[in-house]
Amino acid sequence: MIINWQAKAKRPFISPTSWQQLPQGKAYCSALQNAFAPWLLKILGCQIVKIGALSAEIPTELPAHHQILISEKISQNLTALLTPNKSLLQASPTQLPLIRQEINACFLANTLNFSQDPHQILREVHRVLADDGWLFLSLFNPLSPLIFKQKLGDAPFRQYPAWRIIDWLELLHFEIMECKNLTINHNSTTLFSPLTLIVAQKRTYPLTLNTEKVRSKIPAFLQPTEAFQEEIVSCHISPDSK
Repeated sequence: MIINWQAKAKRPFISPTSWQQLPQGKAYCSALQNAFAPWLLKILGCQIVKIGALSAEIPTELPAHHQILISEKISQNLTALLTPNKSLLQASPTQLPLIRQEINACFLANTLNFSQDPHQILREVHRVLADDGWLFLSLFNPLSPLIFKQKLGDAPFRQYPAWRIIDWLELLHFEIMECKNLTINHNSTTLFSPLTLIVAQKRTYPLTLNTEKVRSKIPAFLQPTEAFQEEIVSCHISPDSK
């Protein structure tokens, strides 16, 4: 398994143009659709952006919203998704052609796994999101059976532990509303599920009163001297409890 401790990779990655190009891609897409659905009614405003072809393909029932689909490459799969309430833009996710603080929700469905510079993508998302805007993000779980893979189908990809992405988000003043592993093909949710969902909301105030930012710590199971000495505790905040 290759864990990326540096944000920016030395070489570019090519993102798939469809979930169909990935093994179990259809199941991944369906799982994310079901996971995003309970949160959609919380979106205030009508401007939604989906970054990357994988994000664009996930159905979201938002008839009163305008959806902007952004991809570095325009494919037939993307043009087939267009409806009167959707726009398609060809652009780099690290340089979004959007006005500052005009977007109410952003979808990053495994976009970071195929990105050369994931931190810059998150900075751009923060720039374009309005105050209290929503971020819906998914990742491939490096503790799943994908642990030894460097490619999905023909697509090389990067793996990140969820705590690392959460650390980046908190530095950008995002509040983490939910972080959980997703059920795939009706299997129970476990530590080893292949997908991880993160739901976050942009805040305009610091999330800690400490003068110095408290950083997320590396879990004990990634520290050899402390391996197997602590349980991994998962915190789950359901949308209904908000």
